[in-house]
Amino acid sequence: MSLYFKILFFSFIIPFLFSFHNKIKFNKYFFVVFITLISSSIPFILHDIYFTDLEVWGFHIEHHADVLLYNLPLEEILFFIVIPFCCLFIYFVFKKLEIFNLPYNRKFLIRLSLLLLIFGLGFNEKSYTLFVFLSASLCLLHISYSKSKWNGYFFSTYIIISLVPFLIVNGFLTGYPNVENSPVWYNSSEIIGFRFLNIIPIEDFFYNFVLLYCNFSLFEFYSSKIIRNEDKRN
Repeated sequence: MSLYFKILFFSFIIPFLFSFHNKIKFNKYFFVVFITLISSSIPFILHDIYFTDLEVWGFHIEHHADVLLYNLPLEEILFFIVIPFCCLFIYFVFKKLEIFNLPYNRKFLIRLSLLLLIFGLGFNEKSYTLFVFLSASLCLLHISYSKSKWNGYFFSTYIIISLVPFLIVNGFLTGYPNVENSPVWYNSSEIIGFRFLNIIPIEDFFYNFVLLYCNFSLFEFYSSKIIRNEDKRN
């Protein structure tokens, strides 16, 4: 079992098992989760293939299986299924228990969106930096004009995940046993170069933000569609 696969397995197992808990019952939404993960993973995987081709990032063969899809290890494909699943589970629990519904200021989000746009364009020669800052800017702008009641839960989920699980998972992926030989490597000319704890590229925090927002948006969209269809049948 590769290091990358072990990271994914241990990230997945606890949220999966607790999905069947009587007070949570996340398993009843597995179909919605499934179509959400499939829908969201496709564009991210295609983008991943493109950036790998450009050598914006890559993977050390000793940390992943020999199974490849085009130029991506199997584990990298599974990343876009496993990690969003775990995050959706946490988000679902927060909504279910009605906890950590974080308030936010619309004007602040608009200003932050503009700041990220300017910052991203300022580093337009760095592909990864440009992509994540522009994408995060668009997400923030969308949230600022959105009237969705779940945005507060999204922010709290993102913050809590970033404080512990993200640091552990991404820390291993980008810094174990060291930055030079970790499962995932980055082209230093395509990132700013600032690494949190000298391990995690700062861009990864914004990439995670975009990934989660896309998944949560699709989850809410598909959930509402299914609920409306069930109401019509009843």
